[in-house]
Amino acid sequence: MQLPDFRNEPLSDFKGNPEHFRRMKEAVEEVGKELGREYPLVIGGERIKTKEKLTSYNPADKDEAVGVFSKGTAELAERAIRAADEAFKTWSHTKAEDRAQLLLKAGKAIRERKYHYAAWMVYEVGKSWPEADADVAETIDFCEFYSREMLRLDKPLPLTPLPGEKNHLRYIPLGVGVVIPPWNFPMAIMAGLTLASIVTGNTVVIKPSSDSPTITYKFFEVLEEVGLPKGGTPAHPLRGLHRFEASGPAHQRACRQTPARPDLDQARGGGNGRQRLHRG
Repeated sequence: MQLPDFRNEPLSDFKGNPEHFRRMKEAVEEVGKELGREYPLVIGGERIKTKEKLTSYNPADKDEAVGVFSKGTAELAERAIRAADEAFKTWSHTKAEDRAQLLLKAGKAIRERKYHYAAWMVYEVGKSWPEADADVAETIDFCEFYSREMLRLDKPLPLTPLPGEKNHLRYIPLGVGVVIPPWNFPMAIMAGLTLASIVTGNTVVIKPSSDSPTITYKFFEVLEEVGLPKGGTPAHPLRGLHRFEASGPAHQRACRQTPARPDLDQARGGGNGRQRLHRG
């Protein structure tokens, strides 16, 4: 697969381009009609509703519900990890080119509805139009850049030759990851961590920020739309997973307190919050 050189997604100009302004205004109006809907958990492609709910509110209007979500339990978290581990057995053997192609399709789908996703961020986390637009653009950048990087890393890598030895180097998938993103870049950071795992042959359980679960669900729908196999990214508005509601040092402390388990390989949070959970 030959791709043109990577270029950052252009940003919208809401002051100087009337068309950009018109499309964003329409998107805000359209998304406003979808507020307050109920969303289930998703495990291995199955939609699951629970009695306990989490409501995401517009920070600029605390009486306006953006989305209502089923809360998970520790048992459902275990089930999600098992589903992702089962999906890993096949997803890890897919060709790098196929995984890269999936990210390119996701980037194309997001680009076609970029103002739609930006509008969700305006409502759910109070971003201004330019900030929301940039968040979507960065998400598209991750789709484009990571697909190219995966193709590059899949090629034979140079090694220093040694007499009498025949060596080779290749990168392999690690297993199931848990993505626990922050709310402040609700699409870009969440998508970046998720896409990096998927394109490298890993599977993911997503625990969205409690302040921005709707945006995560909308991104999950994109991955379903472009053909990600069931079980690859079970979406979870979970509080009972490991209670990772932080990034950076706080996230790392939470990871260190998590018991080692054979089917969970790594956890990722916002910023520098990444901790390896060793197998077996």
